[in-house]
Amino acid sequence: MVDRERRKKLALHLRHLSVGLISNDDFEKKVMNDVTHGWLPEQYYRAKEAKFDDPIIKPMLELCWCLYSDTKRHKLIGGHKLTDEQLKSIARYILFLHSNLEYEWSYIDATNPLIKLSLKDLLLTIVTLGQNIRNELNKRKQQVKEIEKMGDIDVYPFFRKQDYEAQLKTHPFLNRQGKANAQQ
Repeated sequence: MVDRERRKKLALHLRHLSVGLISNDDFEKKVMNDVTHGWLPEQYYRAKEAKFDDPIIKPMLELCWCLYSDTKRHKLIGGHKLTDEQLKSIARYILFLHSNLEYEWSYIDATNPLIKLSLKDLLLTIVTLGQNIRNELNKRKQQVKEIEKMGDIDVYPFFRKQDYEAQLKTHPFLNRQGKANAQQ
């Protein structure tokens, strides 16, 4: 299921965040209003809507949340400025969000398991001297290796390089012919 409207809104807010037009707090407010049904990006996985949503929304929110610190208000400028490599990846994410392509990757929770520790997990971590956390991290690394074999990880969130290249050629923001077609 492709939710074009919410994808476009997320792409717009991500673009504004990544180039320093809005702060991290502004980004979260806009996303909560337009994309996550009132949930903070890092908590959206708990929303009932997340279970039946366009499958790209949850992983994109998790990737967005990793771009900034949520402990203080700031823009991604100066010392918080993103690297050229991060900006290149974000441009690809935005390109995908503007596509009509279905998200084909298996979901993997990219957040650190320490962030989502329950009381039970915390106690288990203490009792096992952290071994359960190490096991969880190793399990995720193995999941990532398996997922990387499925598609072309270099063009993530596109699944195939030819889909990425086709979107580059047809996207209205990237060439004059597409822009003329979009205006018609």
